[in-house]
Amino acid sequence: MSTFGTMKKLFLLLLISGFFKCCMAQDVEFYNLYFEGNALVVKGQYDKAIDKYNQALKLFQAAYVYYNRGNAYYGKKDYANAVLDYTKTLKLNSGYAEAYYQRGLIKSTTGDKTCCDDLKKAVKLELADATAAFKKNCK
Repeated sequence: MSTFGTMKKLFLLLLISGFFKCCMAQDVEFYNLYFEGNALVVKGQYDKAIDKYNQALKLFQAAYVYYNRGNAYYGKKDYANAVLDYTKTLKLNSGYAEAYYQRGLIKSTTGDKTCCDDLKKAVKLELADATAAFKKNCK
């Protein structure tokens, strides 16, 4: 094998290795931010949680991050932003039953008559609590 061929293989190996290290580091940072946000929501520190989720979303657009950020907004009673995040969740994953459910509950609370559409979708997706919420809010 020529020196050029060996150098080429070594260069490609280093390039691939660097790519994986970069991606793995980004994944670790993303998940650290996401889980820090989750821990802050549990503590009721919604603004700090939203900040962590915002940072995570700059690295990767994941439905479950939008959903959890929506929960943080919901905890703050910032229903408009919660609905926006649940809607974004559903654009990324139309089968996200919990997002339909949460959005339906907010719509019910705010008097939005389309709440039953969301709750019905959550029921069809077999979310356990959705049936009771549908029966309570949608006669």
